[in-house]
Amino acid sequence: MIHLIARKFKEQRNSLLVYIGSLIGYTLLMMSMFPSLKNAGMEELIKSYPEQLGKFFGESGMSTFSTIEGFLSMEFLSLFFVLIIAFYLGSAAGSAIAGQIEKRTMDFNLSQPISRTKMLLSEAYVALFNLLISTLAVALSIYLFARIFDITIKIDGLSAFSITATLFLWALYGIALTFSALMRSRIGVMLLIVGFTLGSYVFLSLTRLVDKLKDLDNLSIFTLYNPEKLLGSGEIEPTHLAILGSITIVGIITAMIIFNKKDV
Repeated sequence: MIHLIARKFKEQRNSLLVYIGSLIGYTLLMMSMFPSLKNAGMEELIKSYPEQLGKFFGESGMSTFSTIEGFLSMEFLSLFFVLIIAFYLGSAAGSAIAGQIEKRTMDFNLSQPISRTKMLLSEAYVALFNLLISTLAVALSIYLFARIFDITIKIDGLSAFSITATLFLWALYGIALTFSALMRSRIGVMLLIVGFTLGSYVFLSLTRLVDKLKDLDNLSIFTLYNPEKLLGSGEIEPTHLAILGSITIVGIITAMIIFNKKDV
C-alpha cells in the first residue's frame, strides 16, 4: 500500500504544483491590488453598488469589501479558490475509480495483490493530503504577501480559515469519490462535482436575495464555509467541522461499499 501511495503522489505531483502555483499567483495579484484600491477611495465606490450585488457574493454584503477579510472573501476565497480546487479534487476522485474503468486499466490494477479497499484508501489518502497542502500554501502566501504589502491580517484568522477550508474541500472530495464509484467517466465526475459546487454557492446566494428561500440556506454546503467570518474572527465552528468531517467519512465509505460490489 505504501508503494501505491508513493506512486500516486508522483503521478499527481506536476498537476498539483500547477494548481498551487496558479493559486499563489492569484493570491499575489489580489494582495497587491488591495492597498491601491483602498487608497483610491474604494469605500465611496462601494456605496454606489446595488445592495443585492453584495448579498449575492457574501452574507455581509458590500459593507466589508473595504477590509482585507471581505476583499479576499469576495474576490477569491468564497468561490474562485474553491472552484479551482474542485477541478483538482474532481479529477483525482474521477481517476480513482471511474477513470480507470473508462481507460480499461481497472482489470489490470485489480489483478495486483492488493484489495479494492486498500486501493481506494490509497487514492483517498493522497488526495486528502494534497488538498491540505493546497490550503496551507494559500494561507501561507496570504500571510507572506500581507507582510510584503504592509497589510494587517490576523494569524488566528488564517489558522481558522486553513482548518475549515481543508475540511470543506475534504467533504467535496468525499462527495466526488461517491460520484466516481457510481460513474464510468473521469470527466463526468469532474463536471458533476464542479457543477455541484457552483450550484451550491449560487443557491446560497439566492437565499439571501429571495425571501421565500431564506429558510433553505442550510441545504447548501457553503453554509459550513464562510472565509470572511473565519478570517475576521479567528473562531472555528466545531459543529461545522464535525459535519464536514462526517460528510468526508461517509463519502469515502459509501464509495468503498459501491466499489467493492461494482462489476468492472
